[in-house]
Parts: sequence; C-alpha cells; structure tokens
Amino acid sequence: MATANGILNGLEVIEFEFAETPRSTPENPRFFKEVLKVLLADGTVVYNCVWPECEFTRDKASGVWPHVKAHKPQTTAPKAAASPAEVDVAGLPLAEVIELARKAAWYRVELDSALKKLEKAEREVGEYKPRAKAAEKQLATIRSAFAAVA
Repeated sequence: MATANGILNGLEVIEFEFAETPRSTPENPRFFKEVLKVLLADGTVVYNCVWPECEFTRDKASGVWPHVKAHKPQTTAPKAAASPAEVDVAGLPLAEVIELARKAAWYRVELDSALKKLEKAEREVGEYKPRAKAAEKQLATIRSAFAAVA
C-alpha cells in the first residue's frame, strides 16, 4: 500500500489491489504495475500511485498512470550497456547468475525475433513502394483530368 498508516484521503483503506489496464479482458487480465485500485471505508473506489508515501489519487486508473513518471529519475541520455567482459558476477550468488543467464538467453531470442520481423517489414515496404508510386501517378493524372474539365 502506498501509505504506511493505512489512511488515504483521510479515510481508512479497506482493500487494495493492482488496477486493471484498459486492455484487460476476463480471459487475459492485465494490470498496471504502478497503480492501485483502493476501496476506502466510505465505499468509494479511488486509484492510487503505488510509490511509498505518495497519496496521489484519481477517480480513474488512467489518471494516475502518467503521474508515476514523477517518481522516476530523469536521465539525459541512456547509458550504454556494459560489455560482457566488464560485468563482475563474482560477488553474486549462483542462483542470481543463473537467472541473469536465463534472462540474457530470453533477450537474445526476443532480439532475433524482432530482427526477423523488421527484415520482413522492410521487404514488404520495398514491395509496396513501387505500387504506391504508381498509384500516386494515376491519382495525379485523374486530378489533372478533373481540373481540366472543371
């Protein structure tokens, strides 16, 4: 809960859970990671920022979600990832090293998949571009014909 004392907007918090996103369905529920749906003592439901000691609330989850940016540090430029040789795993427990390796393998698979999709999209653009240019020429011819008649 965002408030340690269990009080939000001057009322006792009865229950809270992560708020569902607009894309959530009964078959595939999806939740905001940083927005809570809170039931208060008077029966009202508000949506609250999940950050500790933040009492920012709104009537809709979509009103709270943009606020969470206020809690995240602003960076001027993303940092470059360290090369594998620079990563020191000597002080990490074995389980953590294994988890990092699993994540790296997963990211590698995701990257390969994204690159394949990008290549396919680039091929499709290459195929449709000449057709689009031909259609633009035909449209220009039709417009000039109508302009001559008018």
